[in-house]
Amino acid sequence: MEELNMLLHVDATLCLPPYAKCMRSVFDIHAWLTGPAIGCRGSRLVPTVANGFPGFGQYRPQVDGTGYVPWAFQVLEFRDDRISGITAYRDTARLFPLFGLPDRLGEVSHDAAPHPEGVAGSSARG
Repeated sequence: MEELNMLLHVDATLCLPPYAKCMRSVFDIHAWLTGPAIGCRGSRLVPTVANGFPGFGQYRPQVDGTGYVPWAFQVLEFRDDRISGITAYRDTARLFPLFGLPDRLGEVSHDAAPHPEGVAGSSARG
């Protein structure tokens, strides 16, 4: 989380449409990701581009270790070389195919330790 906090603009937002949930500060984003969203720990991201903005397909690990399943399509916005907004869309069945993202990622590696903050690097991010 420390690395993400350093990348976030002081007034960054994390929004989860279509829900009304929107975090509006580094503190709130950190609290969300280490609290209610802790189930995303160990997720993998596959990079893409959405309307000129960096985007990622987020895949959460299946509990039985049989791979990673689509969870969210995330789009980043930047201001002053910092992330100013993250929008996480949950309509993966519609969005992933539009961006050429796979419908799942391979088996969860038990040899590699999960990233300490729950978000690992790119794989083509899991």
